Amino acid sequence: MKSTVLAATSLFTLALAAPCFAQQTSSTTDAWRLPHQRGFWGHAGISFGRSELNISCPAATPCDTKDQGFRLYAGGRFNNAVGLELGLLNIGKFTVAGGDVDGWGADIALVAGVPIGSNSAIFGKLGVIYGRTEVSFAVPGILVAGKERGLGPRIGVGAQVGLTPNWALRGDWDRFHMKFPGSKEDVDTLMVGVQYTFR
Repeated sequence: MKSTVLAATSLFTLALAAPCFAQQTSSTTDAWRLPHQRGFWGHAGISFGRSELNISCPAATPCDTKDQGFRLYAGGRFNNAVGLELGLLNIGKFTVAGGDVDGWGADIALVAGVPIGSNSAIFGKLGVIYGRTEVSFAVPGILVAGKERGLGPRIGVGAQVGLTPNWALRGDWDRFHMKFPGSKEDVDTLMVGVQYTFR
């Protein structure tokens, strides 16, 4: 966990610093800046992919901590390099010790990136998620049956590849630290999807 947070934080810091470095070595329209969007709410998209609950399952019990999830998101930029993104996440449904575990969340993240070409970029994300989770069957020493909700940190990295000036393919890896009945656990997602940028 510490190494993942360190790596994501380092990438995020690099993404924040890159525009400043580029401004010293080139013009204000240089390639280090993300493509400009029309207005603040400049992009929206949807992504699908794998979600995984990072939890240790009791021995000799039915356990499946991977499922499919999806995320809807929309965002904008304060300038051409740094922005804000809001998302709605469904983590899917997991099986732990024969019981069901599922949940969803709404997240907000500061996003900073380095463009590659006119509509492609790599970026880092740092923010919080408000999650709601439910466990149908108690797992002694790990989870209790019931519902839980609350705030937790979220980190991530991603990249987009432009197909047209408006449309892009996007891939994201994110880690959400969510509250579950009886514990706090990480949920990792690896998703791909499409993004539309308003210009």
